[in-house]
Amino acid sequence: MELRHLRSFAYVAETLSFSIAATRCFVTQSAISLHIKALEDELGCKLLIRTSHSIMLTENGEALLPRAKEILKLAEDCKEHINALNNCMTGELRIGVGSFIAPYIRVAALIFMERYPNVRVNAEFSKATSLNRLLRDHMLDLAFTMNEAYTNEGIDSQPCIPFSLCAIMRNTHPLARKDKVTYYDLLKHGIIMPDVGERVFNTFQQYLQNDLTKLSVKCIVSDPDEDLAIIEDTHLVTFMPKLYLKNHPTLIARPIHGIGEELMSNAHCMKDVPMKRSAQLFLDIIRDEAIPYIKALEETM
Repeated sequence: MELRHLRSFAYVAETLSFSIAATRCFVTQSAISLHIKALEDELGCKLLIRTSHSIMLTENGEALLPRAKEILKLAEDCKEHINALNNCMTGELRIGVGSFIAPYIRVAALIFMERYPNVRVNAEFSKATSLNRLLRDHMLDLAFTMNEAYTNEGIDSQPCIPFSLCAIMRNTHPLARKDKVTYYDLLKHGIIMPDVGERVFNTFQQYLQNDLTKLSVKCIVSDPDEDLAIIEDTHLVTFMPKLYLKNHPTLIARPIHGIGEELMSNAHCMKDVPMKRSAQLFLDIIRDEAIPYIKALEETM
C-alpha cells in the first residue's frame, strides 16, 4: 500500500473534489483517479461513489479515512524527525534560477516550503554567467541553468530538468497554421529574443544548428512575462517552453524543426563545498515530483 495512494484518497475524501486533491498533491486529476483505483484494487472494494455531480464515500471508504489520515500523519512525523536530525529543517537554501526553467523550480519551491517551513528559500533569477559567479563566490548553494559550467570553474554540473523549447506567437499569426516551424520560417518574421545570456544563447544555437544572429531580432527582453505581453500585442515571435502559456490563452506554441529532442538544463554546485541536506532534498523534489507534474500538465495544454 503506497502512501501517495492513501494521500490522494484522503484529500478526495475530505474535500469531495478530485480537482482540489490534484492541486494539493501536485499531480493531475487522472493521476488521482489512478491512485484511488490502485487502492481499491489492492483492498478489493469500492471506496468512492463518483457521479457527474457528486462524490460520496462508501462504507469501506468511511472506515478507511481515519486510518489513512493516521498513517499519513505517522509517516510525516517520521520524516520530520529524521529531517530534524539531518539539520535540514532550519537554516537557508540559496538557489539561482536561469532561463526557461523557472516554472519547474517554482513548483519544487512550493512543495519544499510547505514540507520544510523552517527553511528559508532565497531565489536569485539571473543569467547563467551571473549565477555561476555567485556560485563560485559561495553565495548560492545550487544554480539551475541551461548550460554546463566550464571545466576550470570548480563547479559540478549534473543533468537535471528536461524541457522543450517552442516558437511562441499569437494564435492569429501566420506561423500558427503550421504544425512545426523551421529556421527559414523564422527568418521571415520579427523576433523577440529572451535575454538569456551569451552562454545559453550559444547552447540554443548549437541545438538549432543555424545562425541565430541572422534572425530579425526587434528587441531583447529579460522578463518572460513582459516578453509574452509584447507577443500578445504584436505579430512577433519568441522562444520559450510551452508551459509559460498557461495563463495566456491567445498565444500558441509550435515546435521548432531541428529541436526534435528535449533540451536539458543542469544543476550546479561547488565541488569544494559539501552539499547541504536541504539542497539534496530540493533536487529530489524536482526529480520525483516537479518534473512529472509539469510533464503531465504540458500534455493537457
